[in-house]
Amino acid sequence: MTRIRTLLEWAVILVPLGIVAFLVISFYGGGGLPVAESSGLPDGSGGFYQVPISPQQFSESVGGWQFVFPSSYTYTLAGKVVGRHEYPAAMPDGIIALDLAVVNGELLKPDILSDIQVTMGDHTLEYSYDIPNYTGLTEDYVDTHISNNHLVFLNSSLESAVKSATVGSCVVIKGHLVDIRGSSPTKLYIVNTSTVRNDAYPGGCEIILVESYEPVACGNER
Repeated sequence: MTRIRTLLEWAVILVPLGIVAFLVISFYGGGGLPVAESSGLPDGSGGFYQVPISPQQFSESVGGWQFVFPSSYTYTLAGKVVGRHEYPAAMPDGIIALDLAVVNGELLKPDILSDIQVTMGDHTLEYSYDIPNYTGLTEDYVDTHISNNHLVFLNSSLESAVKSATVGSCVVIKGHLVDIRGSSPTKLYIVNTSTVRNDAYPGGCEIILVESYEPVACGNER
């Protein structure tokens, strides 16, 4: 009886320990903790990357209109989409197919982004925020890390791909900053791009002739 009692006593001790060990291994080795997802944005938190180039010019004919797009900068737009506004295809306004409002830097953090309210309209972005002082973020910082981007396409497949971007997704869009010079037999259409990050409506929007698009991971903390 003594031997039997000893085995039972060990069983009472070892079985719970085995269960605990199994749970620990499952938790740490089987996905109990969230897997860290790295950001696919350049520099980890995106940005607005503008590079001066020798003047170039692009052109497009559509809907009885002739458009010319002069450019002096390449441009990379990288960050999180916080607003979008599509336009009807009717010319001349339809030459801008889509507006995307994008944030980057510290504004990607969920506890900061939740304090920013965004409203999109025709060629406009309005935003307000009540960011706590402890974040250390200034009004100038916020204003230079959010932008409204007018997107122009010369490729319909690329246009469709970019239009699939949803609010909350992170994107990397590359192309050229361009002005728009449009003409029809009876009218002219002229819109200039912003080339700085601290201007405001009506001249504060970037016009991007899109040449590539990549949806990327925002990262777990973004």
